[in-house]
Amino acid sequence: MQRLAEALLRHARENEVAAMEQTAHGDRYVVDGPLTAPDGSRLNIRSAWYINPGGGGIPRFVTAHPLPKR
Repeated sequence: MQRLAEALLRHARENEVAAMEQTAHGDRYVVDGPLTAPDGSRLNIRSAWYINPGGGGIPRFVTAHPLPKR
């Protein structure tokens, strides 16, 4: 589980934000791009993150799902 969490964090750092939206729960960021899975395979995914108001600016992972292969 720790390796997957590290891969998701790396995905967020290495890919550009595809969309941003301000919501009642904070700012939502969507990141699209390749993720290298713990087994070494490369997947094209979309991940979603929130930065809560008053949360110190720390992103919180919400979800991820696969995108069509590039």
